Amino acid sequence: MTMSFRLKTILGIAAIEAVLLLVLVWTGLNFMHQSNEQELGKRADTTAALFATTTKDAVLATDMASLESFVQEVMKNPGLVYARVRDIDGVVLAQAGENKYLKRPFVADAHVDAVTDGVLDTYAEIHAAGMTYGRVELGLSVQQIYATLAAAQKRSTLIAVIEMGLVALFSFALGTWLTRQLRSLKQATERVAEGDLGFQVPVKGRDELAQTARAFNNMSQRLQQFNDELEQRVAQRTAQLAEAHEKLQDDLERRKKLGAALHQEKQQQRELIHKLEQAHNQLLQSEKLASIGQLAAGVAHEINNPVGYISSNLGTLEEYQQDLFAVLDAYADIESLVPADAEALKHIETVKQKVHLEHLREDVMALLSESLEGVSRVEQIVKDLKDFSHVEEVEWVWADLHQGLESTLNIVNNEIKYKAEVVKQYGELPLVECQAPQLNQVFMNLLVNAAHAIETQGVITLHTGTQDDWVWVEVGDTGSGIEADKLTRIFDPFFTTKPVGTGTGLGLSLSYGIVEKHGGRIEVDSELGKGTTFRVWLPVRQIGEQAEATG
Repeated sequence: MTMSFRLKTILGIAAIEAVLLLVLVWTGLNFMHQSNEQELGKRADTTAALFATTTKDAVLATDMASLESFVQEVMKNPGLVYARVRDIDGVVLAQAGENKYLKRPFVADAHVDAVTDGVLDTYAEIHAAGMTYGRVELGLSVQQIYATLAAAQKRSTLIAVIEMGLVALFSFALGTWLTRQLRSLKQATERVAEGDLGFQVPVKGRDELAQTARAFNNMSQRLQQFNDELEQRVAQRTAQLAEAHEKLQDDLERRKKLGAALHQEKQQQRELIHKLEQAHNQLLQSEKLASIGQLAAGVAHEINNPVGYISSNLGTLEEYQQDLFAVLDAYADIESLVPADAEALKHIETVKQKVHLEHLREDVMALLSESLEGVSRVEQIVKDLKDFSHVEEVEWVWADLHQGLESTLNIVNNEIKYKAEVVKQYGELPLVECQAPQLNQVFMNLLVNAAHAIETQGVITLHTGTQDDWVWVEVGDTGSGIEADKLTRIFDPFFTTKPVGTGTGLGLSLSYGIVEKHGGRIEVDSELGKGTTFRVWLPVRQIGEQAEATG
């Protein structure tokens, strides 16, 4: 059985339409399903991450009131059925939502397809400084997605059925009309095939078939015209491409300007973060100095009085022993007047030999001298500790840097004396306008770092000098040195080359900030296996607000 063109048209259009509808409906529903699941997953992850960031400070501070407020606030998001905050031990700090979901054990869903209870369970950990302090848990309902997909499926099926019916009806009418028009065109092509190239097809109407007939009639005459038209179209397309290229260039230029603006904003954010870090480090510095100041005040109060008693008593004792030895010398002068065989003289000689009088005389004087020297050392250490920790002296003053170095050496002497010999190469320095306690902190950090860098006996060199309106203080050691790729990071907060647990990574960062505050700079030169040298440059006189503060 031979099918007619009309039947083929109807069946062909119907089949194509059915396949296209099936593909379109299936693709649309599948895309809607996937996109909705992806969006829900992204929303869950984003909400959990933002919630973790929001609650981080409250978890670190164990601020239960703030956590409750944050949990209630996040529950205002549509679709959330519960929210919970736990600490690192899994203890619930705050929660809100439907009880049946809060009471069940929390099991995170890897993706939306894994949901079996109608709620997508997800979480985000709370991190700070590389450590985990807890996590937040959220549950989002997936019922809305399923309801939307079901409604879309019903609607798509109804539209497909209606469309198939209309397509069948229109295909029948179109097939009938096309068959009649194509029959006359078929006869014309047969005439052309027989050699009647000038045959003209009767043209009726202005539809596509009529246009096809006219095109057939004008085919031979239009070949040259078509070539000309083709060139014109190429020129038009070239102009369109040029215009599109120009628009693209304009768009790229706008994007470059936008990128520059974003870069500038990022730079401003970096500067703000840097300023915040400096403020934080300065706060740590102030707290550190305050603790030292309190310790110094306590030491001075508890030690100065008994040390004063000891010093006074030792001085008096020294005078007494001098008087006592004067009496003994007087008795020795009288001994020459006593007969050599006198019993008393023999007894005195026996006593002298028994107590080793001459050795006793020398030893007592040496012991008193050493005791007085030790008491003087204690008094000097207390004085240096007080000078080092003058937290209240936040004003700018004219100070002697050599005096600050000596005070700092007294403070860290116990850290250095067993590991290194201190060599001083002091130059002539003028008084420097500065905040002396803060510079003492810089010197202490550099000296302690130098001592830590020396594994066995080594040398720490202190060198000072001037250049123009600047002074410099150099601290060098014969320690292990610093690797070249780490030199650019040693002033970063929390970066340290020391073993884990022996350094906070804040010493050099704080020192850099203090020197920068004084309008100076720190230079470093290091070689592995040979040692490291830090040079601190400081202006003799401050400018701006600092100069006004010192008058």
